Amino acid sequence: MAVKVVKDYYIRRKPKLMKNFSNHIKIARSILKKKYNEAKINEMFDQMKAEYEKLILEIPYIGGGKNSFTSLLVGAISSLAMFRILEKEGYTHREIGGFYYKFRDLHNTIRKNSLEKIGKDPAQYPFESVYIDYAKRLCDTSKLRNYPDDWVADYIEGDGKTFEWGFNFHECGIHKVLKRLNAEKFTPFFCIADFSEANILGFGFSRTQSLGFGAPMCDHRYVKKHKTPRGWPPDDLPEFDKRIIP
Repeated sequence: MAVKVVKDYYIRRKPKLMKNFSNHIKIARSILKKKYNEAKINEMFDQMKAEYEKLILEIPYIGGGKNSFTSLLVGAISSLAMFRILEKEGYTHREIGGFYYKFRDLHNTIRKNSLEKIGKDPAQYPFESVYIDYAKRLCDTSKLRNYPDDWVADYIEGDGKTFEWGFNFHECGIHKVLKRLNAEKFTPFFCIADFSEANILGFGFSRTQSLGFGAPMCDHRYVKKHKTPRGWPPDDLPEFDKRIIP
């Protein structure tokens, strides 16, 4: 059955996307203020907004709000807007990676506090039956390959000892769009950010390989009673390849 492609999906949502982006980059202020004054930071924020406004046109449609991966694509493109401005300011590739990891730590801390305020345990969400059922459905849908720019994944049942469950991602929407935009070099930063989420929220997460570092797949594993390694600097991660991030 043919699926509907809404060509102006992001254009119609541009005002909301821009507003969300403006709020999003404010998180970076505390990082940037260690290096720049307020006037310079505001100038950089204006440049990031202008860059993001252009990049909105490049976000591929993968089902809109019916596909939860859409939010990951939007987030990746908003981050790319930041990366490009930081690069113009003279940041090295590794410095951009370090900036992004700090940015994700701050973002995940806000998320952790929000979950706790509504009585949720952030460390348990990957192991809740509702989330696991959702992950299974997500993987089943991904294998239909309705949209060429979408993710493709298998749900992996765990043994309850070495891991509870996991994803094997064979295709990644972020990797695809960044490659098309000649920004593939930034893909590993999004992979490494998974460790920030696990560390801040407090759940066990492990991975031996990732598409961002040139492997054929990403093997996400969610593990109870596991101390998740710090993701940055990434040199000691099993998936790390110094040819990708010197």
